[in-house]
Formats: sequence, structure tokens, C-alpha cells
Amino acid sequence: MIITSLQNLGFTSYEAKVYVALVRNETATVSTLHDDSGVPNSAIYGALKKLEKRGIIEFQNTKPMRYRCISPEDAISKLKKDYAEECDIVFEKLNEIYGESASETNEEHIWNINGVRNVTCKVIQMLEGAKKDILILASSTPFGTIAENHSSLKKDYTTIIGIMNKKASEEGINVRVISSCEDEAKKIKNLVPLATVRVNSIEEADSELKSFVIVIDNSEMLVDILKDGDGYTDLSAVWTNGADFSSVISHLLSAKWDTSERYTI
Repeated sequence: MIITSLQNLGFTSYEAKVYVALVRNETATVSTLHDDSGVPNSAIYGALKKLEKRGIIEFQNTKPMRYRCISPEDAISKLKKDYAEECDIVFEKLNEIYGESASETNEEHIWNINGVRNVTCKVIQMLEGAKKDILILASSTPFGTIAENHSSLKKDYTTIIGIMNKKASEEGINVRVISSCEDEAKKIKNLVPLATVRVNSIEEADSELKSFVIVIDNSEMLVDILKDGDGYTDLSAVWTNGADFSSVISHLLSAKWDTSERYTI
């Protein structure tokens, strides 16, 4: 798990294994690191040089040379700082390229988004950008359902609820949610007290369909489908910021809103 997390931060497999071995030992030689990490001696030297370049390990110029890591707190702090600086540089450059290549046409497009994290990040982005109205139709609560089974996503789900509360309480944005059952309506109302929640129970609806529709300011829309398989759960979605298409979906949801019953605790 820790090896994978370090790789997600940009470490190679060998760098991650050598670094973890160093954390386990107060000081270590190449031989010790080989025994502890399983990384070949020939590859350890290269990994150590890269870790040294990152500024998270130190060495003694003895025979044999000895290495040690700085404290994990200092190491992560440095990695965060370096990562943030690189992100700023990349953002500035990419923004320049994007500005040069952006199309001037108003053609509307619908885009596919796959993967739990990618869909969740898009929902967070949409909610943060809301200026007037958030309208949600849920046949279930996909993010809550997934968060219960994937601890790494609990923070994202908490973020989504936090944004909805902030938009409703601090920015006065109209947050409306249409649920398919009272149990889910109760959950939503408890989590977002200022949201207006309605229940639209359709007996003939497919109870296995787990979907989520969100329309922001009548100009941006996302529809996702929760996929449950043998031992896995995933999300896919379609998204558009085409005003015409989003407005049509918003009109359909508003009609469903008008025919739904208001939920009160």
C-alpha cells in the first residue's frame, strides 16, 4: 500500500522500496538496503541518487557509505512544496497553450468521463462553480454508496456535502434534490439541512438503476451511472456545458420537481 502511494507521488518502484527501507533503519548501507528492500544492488545506487536529489535523504561519506532519511514529516512537507511549485509552473504553461488553441466556436459537445475519482472530481468542480442553482436527481446516492466501501473516497464525499452546505448557507444558492425514496430523502435532508428535498417515487422504475443527474445554473449537466460488478464498483458519466442541452435537461427535471412531493423531517 505505501509503495503504491509513493509511486502515485512520482517515485519509481525501486525508489519507493529503498525509501521505505531507509525509514525502517536509523542508518543503512547499500547492503542493508538490499537485504531490507529486495532491490538489486546495481539499482539501489540510482534510486539513492534520485532520493538525494529530492532532498529527502542524507549520506555519510564513509566506507561503506551510510544513508539515512530525514523525518517523514519534513520529507512530505518538502515533497508537497516541490509538487505545488511544479503544478504552478505546469498550470501557467498549459494555460498559455490552452488560450492559444481554444476554439472560438459555440458548438456544443458531450464528453464521457470514466472512473470513480474522475467523476467525483468533476462533480466537485461543478458544485464549486455554481452561481445560482443546483438541481439534483438521484435514484440512489452513488457517492455515498461508494464511499462506504472505499475509504479513500470518504473525503471526496464529505467535500461534496460540505460544498452543498456552503453554497446553500453562505452564498444563498438554491439547492434542490429529487430523491426516489424517503430513506434517501431523509439522509440528504440531514446532511444538507438547507436543501429543498422532494420525493418522486415511481413504482415501475428499475430499482437496480443507480444514477445521478446534476444540473448547474441551467448551463452545465452531468449524468452518471453506478456500475456494480463482482467485487468492484465503478462510475461512468457524460458531461456537457452546452447551455442548450443542459437547459432541456433542466426543464425536464423541473417538470419532475413540480410533480414530486416535498419532504420534511
